[in-house]
Amino acid sequence: MMLATVKETRVTPREVLSEPVLIRPCDPLYPEEVCTTANISRSGVYFVTSANHYCVGMNVIVTLNFGPDDPVHREQIGDVVRITELQEGNRGIAIRILMQGNPGIYSGT
Repeated sequence: MMLATVKETRVTPREVLSEPVLIRPCDPLYPEEVCTTANISRSGVYFVTSANHYCVGMNVIVTLNFGPDDPVHREQIGDVVRITELQEGNRGIAIRILMQGNPGIYSGT
């Protein structure tokens, strides 16, 4: 049996990193949630969730290393580029970071 070779297309390498991340869809109809990253790079983040409201192309605001008591949240604008169906009803969500935001610009603080 011959295995197919998959060409790596990522611009920046991924690092396995488990840290809290706040994901806020730009559309207020969808809830925000705090998840844990599975891996991260300069240009993206991947996390696992049981939520089913994410779709490819959805714009989100990402706050890495989120802590509710942290006065300086570094927000970044991103979009969902891939959704992977996982076991037990979970989904893997890959977000591409499009733009660095200013702390507090989206949260009104």
